Amino acid sequence: MIARLEAQSPYNVARLVKAPPDGKPDPTGEHYRGANALFTDWISRGIITPDAGPGFYPYSQTYSLGSNRLTRRGFIALGDLRDAGIHTHEETHPHVREDRCRLRLETAADFGLIFMIYSDPGQMIDRLLWDCGAGDPIVVADQPDGSTHRLYRCADPERAQRIVRHMAALECVIADGHHRTAAAFDTWRKTGDESWAYAAMAFFNAEASGMTVLPIHRAVTRERTWRFDEFLERLADNFEVLHLPVAGRSPRQIIGQLEGLIHDHHGADRVAFGMIGPDPGSAFLVETPDPVPAIWPWPKNSPPVWRGLATAIFETGILKAILGFSDDQIAAANGLDFTKDASALIEWVCSGRYQLGFMLPPTSLTSIFEVARLGQNLPQKSTFFFPKLLTGLTIHRMEPSPSE
Repeated sequence: MIARLEAQSPYNVARLVKAPPDGKPDPTGEHYRGANALFTDWISRGIITPDAGPGFYPYSQTYSLGSNRLTRRGFIALGDLRDAGIHTHEETHPHVREDRCRLRLETAADFGLIFMIYSDPGQMIDRLLWDCGAGDPIVVADQPDGSTHRLYRCADPERAQRIVRHMAALECVIADGHHRTAAAFDTWRKTGDESWAYAAMAFFNAEASGMTVLPIHRAVTRERTWRFDEFLERLADNFEVLHLPVAGRSPRQIIGQLEGLIHDHHGADRVAFGMIGPDPGSAFLVETPDPVPAIWPWPKNSPPVWRGLATAIFETGILKAILGFSDDQIAAANGLDFTKDASALIEWVCSGRYQLGFMLPPTSLTSIFEVARLGQNLPQKSTFFFPKLLTGLTIHRMEPSPSE
């Protein structure tokens, strides 16, 4: 993807934000100094120009989901990381956090956006920003996933103050961008400058139309001595397992059948998964018992709402209780992989790359807010907010505090 984006333009933002070649933080700092030199060069040559003054940036994403064409509307602004009303819900990986921290320190800039969702049933913010998107957008970007992104600008001071006042009373949950958030925290603490405590964020109302959360599926590989019949027997001791012969069916047909069953069997007290493999001609519906067993190796002090999450049940009841994964293995994704594409999941199993594939249901917005408000984190890769936000759509450059 990086190579494709760089080939599109000598000024594609991928050139600024890409990680070091090995994906690990560059201890010499040369990688980040190179990014800053390129960034500074673009500014000096007028490739990037500063905006005329403060403002909010209404941001819409129009995309397809099945046969439906949807639009999600929000806005981009600076958010104060110190705000007690911001809740995280996902763990971060130290090496990614350090890499993003070093990039932010060297460039003094936010190139990407922290994706924030808030609950505003009255849709006050949406109404305040609605007519800001009535004119011509300052950016229109069509993406390979079929989504179209439009950016507008709202510089009305009175309207901006009303937005600020209304948002001050709302709680926000980080939907995506936990590593950017953590890196921003780290750079603020390192610099001691309050201007670094503000980060570029995109805010979307969870109560408005167009909010889509898709599942992230799991693929598992085991050692050669692993036996599927023994695993299936243990699985049946802990879950209700329905065998679905799918020989001769296309991947699309298998996915459609499993998605329908997962939806039909997923309820307030029950969670259902689809399972593929190791024989590509077989599929299974795996449904949780009611109640979920308390003897599973649940994390200490995990609340009931957390134990009801599909990703938590899969991680605890299947990976740990049946397949014997350790917490460290799960954190490092050792023997575990993730994909948003169910077709890719089936291909991985059919090719023998993985022995098992699990299709999960999406995590509900209600569960995300409930877990975040309790100060808990969801298991890794619990949410896929579709479509993704565009990096480089806006760039926020830190400025010294007035006292300096």
